[in-house]
Amino acid sequence: MTDSPAPDKGQTLPETFPAALRDTNETQIAAQNATRPVLQTIARMIATDRRPAALLSETAKLLLANAAARQLGLSEDVLLNKLDWPLLCQQALRAGSVALSLKIDAAAHAGELVYLPLNGANGFLLRLAETEQESTWLENRARAATLLRVAHDLRTPIQSLLAMADAVLENPGYSPQQDIDTTREQFHASAERALDHINNVLAVIRGEQSASGLQQDEDFCLMEEIRAILAMIFPIANTKQTEIRIRFEPAEDIWVNGPVRFVRALCQNIFDNAVKHGGPRVEITVRCEALFATPAPDAQTGWRIFLEVQDLGGGLPDDQKLRLRRALGPKSIDLKDREETVERPKANPERTSAGLNVLAHALHQLGGRMIVRDRHSNEAESATANMEIIGTTVTATFDLNWAEPRLKIEPEKGGATNALLQGISILLVEDSPSSRDWLMHVLRNGGATVYTAGNGMEALAILEEEDRQKDIKVVLTDMTLPFMSGVELTRRIRDKQKQGHLHWSGSIVGLTAHIDERIRNACQAAGIVRVLNKPIRPQHLLKAIKDVTEITRPQNATSPATDAKQMEISSDGCGFLTRDTVRDLMDQLGIEGAKSFMLRAHAEAHGILQSIREDGITADTGRRLHAATGACGLTGLSAIEKNLRALELAVDERRSNLEELASSLESALDSTFKAIEGIS
Repeated sequence: MTDSPAPDKGQTLPETFPAALRDTNETQIAAQNATRPVLQTIARMIATDRRPAALLSETAKLLLANAAARQLGLSEDVLLNKLDWPLLCQQALRAGSVALSLKIDAAAHAGELVYLPLNGANGFLLRLAETEQESTWLENRARAATLLRVAHDLRTPIQSLLAMADAVLENPGYSPQQDIDTTREQFHASAERALDHINNVLAVIRGEQSASGLQQDEDFCLMEEIRAILAMIFPIANTKQTEIRIRFEPAEDIWVNGPVRFVRALCQNIFDNAVKHGGPRVEITVRCEALFATPAPDAQTGWRIFLEVQDLGGGLPDDQKLRLRRALGPKSIDLKDREETVERPKANPERTSAGLNVLAHALHQLGGRMIVRDRHSNEAESATANMEIIGTTVTATFDLNWAEPRLKIEPEKGGATNALLQGISILLVEDSPSSRDWLMHVLRNGGATVYTAGNGMEALAILEEEDRQKDIKVVLTDMTLPFMSGVELTRRIRDKQKQGHLHWSGSIVGLTAHIDERIRNACQAAGIVRVLNKPIRPQHLLKAIKDVTEITRPQNATSPATDAKQMEISSDGCGFLTRDTVRDLMDQLGIEGAKSFMLRAHAEAHGILQSIREDGITADTGRRLHAATGACGLTGLSAIEKNLRALELAVDERRSNLEELASSLESALDSTFKAIEGIS
């Protein structure tokens, strides 16, 4: 390998250069002439750099390399074999640069990969440390930055646990079982997040986790991640007497692919600061806009995420505004309004907090941008120097790749198979993603228009929209929800109606897996017109909703689905599957679709059993058992459901020896799997 000369005017570019730089039509020649000074500058920089440096393509082909890189033995094969080159390029494209560590001949070389746009092609500048001492220093700096991020994020779940503990100790009296269950779930969620952060800290210290933070991007549901963060912060908001309002646009689950750890860090820091310093109310809006490929406008490639957080904390002090600008940089943040009148504060604004550093790092890794502006008493009017500042509006914007929904259920080709609920709009409030997906499918297949919410805060935000108030006829809510139970949600809706703050006049129907007279009385007192028991068969659910709305079926409506599709269960499977529930699944999804959904529930139950045997009982075991029990009940896995309920009860009672129950569940899993495979 030899040094590639800097291209001169009129000189043909080397064959190693990307095709976009070697095309010879007039347009490309003009673009090459414009790019040539940039390439010359890059070539001189690489040639004069004492450190190993090279310009590479997305396929790791060397376009330019200096003597230090040649001496080190840097080559395409080395880069592809020693590094996850596609992942590095992807992260450099998003963040502009990414840290890396390259091991050659038992020596580790720290460095960075910088993205360089080259006339429609993607170039990457690789620069490695010159000496082992410099490499060690870069590794330690990267490790310190990672420790700062994960250790700082640990504060919020710990503060949440303390807030919940204070609330419990200050109210030692009797609380309804559902409130106790909700508090327990919040404890578990915060403790589990804290343990995750502690494990990350230990992994970095032990060297098990890359100090550069190079990790594969993941598929995840953006709404579920935000709900989990809010569930952790909600107890802190309660102690501050801060009301949280959340709105998703569109009001549905959006699946994305990206660095979930940085999305969590960004959202957690923004939400945490807003709740702690934002006054009596914090309003959060998450808006997602589809992105499409330029050559193929019908192919969605990603989502542009707009995260807006508004508070009533009286606005940011001038010191904090300057610290934000220094921490995030002028290209990442646009401080508007009174910036021109800001004088240099007496305190040193160049000292930034750990939270600001974490926020800046997460925003940078997402390739995002943030706007911070004053919130005035009358947002409709133009801002003036004399207008009262009542709070702050923070808007973060970043892009994430599109991902296939994990629990996607394909709609029927012919539309609704049962028009029993034709013309009826329903707001479904359910925190379990799998249960929410299944119930949504059943309702839509019954002809209804369905809006979804993962908790009571989202449900209230949807009902407050003027168009939805006129459209939605029924709220169908689970009783056990984060933030507020189904009963509390109903009370708030009815209170807002009485006060004239909510002009919605529909009916509320409850769903619960545990129903008794006490729960029925609480629901009736709150204003719930009917309570349905889980699991519920699709036809029973549709009939119950129809009865509540008192809407007759149109004359041209199709008849309910019949048992035209016959199901055969082998004789060995009769004791492990609920025949009627499985037949309902087949009526809705067909044989293969039903088996696929049942196997997902089976995998969820198998996962919790494996977790119990490997990790024992953790803070999240009870929640996972409850979720798996519900999923198996909905899909007719009766033997597994029975064993999961027994395990759930044993965990609640804190029994120490669970091996007999675990063995029984394992046996039910094996037999049920054979029964599912035997369906034809």
